[in-house]
Amino acid sequence: MERNGCGTGCLVVLTVVTMPLVLIVGVLLSAATVSAAELEYRAAHGEGTTGTFTATDLDCSGRGPCRWEGVFESSARTRQDAWIYGYGPLDLSEGDRVPALDAGHDVKVFRPGAYDWPGVLLLSALSLATLLLPAYVLLRVLRKRPAAGSG
Repeated sequence: MERNGCGTGCLVVLTVVTMPLVLIVGVLLSAATVSAAELEYRAAHGEGTTGTFTATDLDCSGRGPCRWEGVFESSARTRQDAWIYGYGPLDLSEGDRVPALDAGHDVKVFRPGAYDWPGVLLLSALSLATLLLPAYVLLRVLRKRPAAGSG
């Protein structure tokens, strides 16, 4: 019996094959969300290595807003491939040196007192939606099943 253009075979593929994959993606997104939230929490509380950031290039090639790339220097190390969160395109000029905080991200450093909670909230919403999608689809499939003996 075909419902909404999707026969029994389609429903089996959707629920048995596709939804576990969606669930795996949701779990991986959740792990990334927890990691990102930890870094943002550290930045918000000033935890990490303080140093200076030297702006070398304004990168506006990505999908998001422009960001300053440059060099992060602390007493512990120097990172040539850093970018800083908390400064807009008009806040710095090439060669400016500003205080920065390394909260543990691979390349991202923070303006002291700045953190990206909107990004973490967006990632959280996406991971939650991905985790809940298989349950929603399963409920929809179960509600559309014909009652035993009808037909």
